[in-house]
Amino acid sequence: MTDTLSKSLKSTEHELSWAGRGLKADKAEDVKDLCDEIDQCQELVALRLEGNTINEAAATDIGKAIEKHSEIQRLIWNDLFTTRLKTEVPPSLIKLTQGLITNGCHIVEINLSDNAFGPIGVEGLKTFLSSSACYTLEELRLNNCGMGIGGGKLLAEALIACHKNSGGKFALKQFVAGRNRLENEGAQALSKAFEIIGTLEVIRVPQNGIRPPGIEALANAFVQNQNLRIIDLNDNTITLAAGKLASAIENLPQLEILNLESSLIRTLGANALARAIGSHKNLQELYLGCNDMHTEGAMEIAHAVKNMSTLKVLDLNGNCFGPDGIDEIRAVLENTKFISQMVFSDDEGSDEEEEEEEGEEGDENYEDEEEDYEEEEEGDEDYEDEEGDEEDVESPSFFFGQNSNQQPARNNFQFGSNKTTPAQPESVSDLSSMIANFNVCSPFSFGTQSKIETNANKWTSFANLEKVKEYLKNDDQSTQRAVELLEEMWNDNSVSQNDTSSIATNTLTALTFTPDSERNFNERLLVTLGFVKDEQTGRQRRTSNQRDRIFRTLVDINKSLPKSTKNLLSVFLQNTPNDKNQSLSPEMKQQLLSVLKG
Repeated sequence: MTDTLSKSLKSTEHELSWAGRGLKADKAEDVKDLCDEIDQCQELVALRLEGNTINEAAATDIGKAIEKHSEIQRLIWNDLFTTRLKTEVPPSLIKLTQGLITNGCHIVEINLSDNAFGPIGVEGLKTFLSSSACYTLEELRLNNCGMGIGGGKLLAEALIACHKNSGGKFALKQFVAGRNRLENEGAQALSKAFEIIGTLEVIRVPQNGIRPPGIEALANAFVQNQNLRIIDLNDNTITLAAGKLASAIENLPQLEILNLESSLIRTLGANALARAIGSHKNLQELYLGCNDMHTEGAMEIAHAVKNMSTLKVLDLNGNCFGPDGIDEIRAVLENTKFISQMVFSDDEGSDEEEEEEEGEEGDENYEDEEEDYEEEEEGDEDYEDEEGDEEDVESPSFFFGQNSNQQPARNNFQFGSNKTTPAQPESVSDLSSMIANFNVCSPFSFGTQSKIETNANKWTSFANLEKVKEYLKNDDQSTQRAVELLEEMWNDNSVSQNDTSSIATNTLTALTFTPDSERNFNERLLVTLGFVKDEQTGRQRRTSNQRDRIFRTLVDINKSLPKSTKNLLSVFLQNTPNDKNQSLSPEMKQQLLSVLKG
């Protein structure tokens, strides 16, 4: 997804490409050949520099070379500052673009994706973006740039200034800014810009930590852009804003692609969306996977699209239908042309028809977002522990000191009665009596001395980063091994807190995160912490008496955690009542929230 959003797919006859050459330009001489080629172009419409890295000195000479080409239109400069400090990027951007501000060019496309320049990178770009060179800008790609809230606000100001300076002629068509940590404030600022511009056809802002207030602001902006063909809000948090978003979508007749995957629209949101898309005549692709949606919501969607001749793709995978629900959905869609392409391999199974978000309909007041969000989650089994409803934990093979009809205790380590046994010569019968005084209720508490020594040796070896790398390997199972290692360590009381934090840091350092592996890591970690259900144990949430120990570790290693992990943990911590945070003190919760947000 990230790769697709970052790429400029168009090519032109008059394009000079130095893409993917791995050039590391630290001085003007390093880009002499490139500048010579630019000079030799009789007509230069597009310049591709992706997959290289330049500093200010190199950027200065490139800027002087392209200044001579007033016909240039497309600046495809994604992945151009790898290994550079953030402070190096703004002056480099200024040097690259300052000649274009005055040479009379009419820029159509700017692609600066995969340049982790943060807010200060936008600072180096804003003068150019608001200049006459960009009055004709149609496509702006800033995917995976780490802009943050501050960068989002600066970008919004530049776009509004461009529209004003152009006398309203600025007609941006495509805006792509996924994986930028825009959050609510950044999304709200950009929404104001989108409302003013009013000509957008594509808005893609996936994986930005945008929650209901930001989604609402975007929905308002969508309505002001009647030519919208593509909306991508994948992997944000829609929840209570689903109704407002659906109302906006209903009024976008040109919509072709709608991606709301992994955005928690849930069943009520799906119902609202089904009503919204029923009259659409151009919808081609609809992505609603991994949305905690139940069969009722999916059936509404299915009935809404079953006669939609334009629809080519419908993704409902990763929801909560179960085999019967999947059969019902397939039956409704059996005559559609896309049914053969639908998969349900990641379906999470159906709960006892969850009374999801009952009483929330019509609640769209976000003055107190935290309060509303907790209300929404009150009936949601993915965020709260089921009280008094859990299936019995499966009994291990060995229970000493119990009659066969006795129920095993549920705590992880429980050793029999408190009776004292007088010292006597050991005999078979006496040994049996001693064993009878132990009640071992976990398969992991039945260890021998050799096993204890083996574990101790293992944890000692994992204090070495190379040993951790060797253990995790570098394959598609590394993420799973890492979380299992952390979980095993957290459950071993023989490991000190300092050693635990050290090993956890090594584990994160040893992992090479991709977007997919980062998502897998987050999902598995949330299961381990008991925030979401565990399919391997009958979809019940795990319980743990080690929460305080685990979260102390997370406080210690917070700088090593991926940003998306921090965002998710913040959301779940803020919206899980204190009495559901098993054995987690309020002080520890507040400390963890503080470091995650800091």
